[in-house]
Amino acid sequence: MKKSIITQDELLKLQQLQETKNNESLKRFILEQTESLVKDKFSDKELDAENEKRLLLSSIEDIWKVKHLDDQILREPTDYKSIFKQEYYKQIYRLNAWSYSSVISQKKWKVGKYTNEIIYYRFSNEVLPILRIINPYILPGIRRYKHHQHLTGEAKMKLEKFINQAIDLMVECNDWNEFRIKYCKKYNVPYQLRLF
Repeated sequence: MKKSIITQDELLKLQQLQETKNNESLKRFILEQTESLVKDKFSDKELDAENEKRLLLSSIEDIWKVKHLDDQILREPTDYKSIFKQEYYKQIYRLNAWSYSSVISQKKWKVGKYTNEIIYYRFSNEVLPILRIINPYILPGIRRYKHHQHLTGEAKMKLEKFINQAIDLMVECNDWNEFRIKYCKKYNVPYQLRLF
């Protein structure tokens, strides 16, 4: 079965944001983004994706204005400018006892997952799900743009602050779990300890 584009929790949060009339331009934008990914129309996994898309579209009512997403997210990406510092990646690798390579394009896939968890989860609840919709994967694990290219100037300043705070706390820790526990308590980010 195909992994869901948006989790049930994220979908419930989006449904709770209903307050105003439908935003037709947002619906068209979402349709355009998801339609570009459909290769095997009418296969089971594509039907599942289509059903999920319709459910999502029927639940969004002017979400852009409800939570003032225009203050945080741009519909069109800006030019690429490096925001994540090498030190950020060095610290993630050190805390996980991985050998570090300065070639960021060859970083482990978990680094992206960790970045979502410790950096993008600090934005309001709807930011990361919307970024995932407007910046879909073009290949497994590869997006056309970096998420931060869709952030406004003010949101990018917040992003840089979050990165610096993460680096400062990483330097004080000896392993990834120690960092995650301290970071999540300090910044109220959800975290579940590994069982094994």
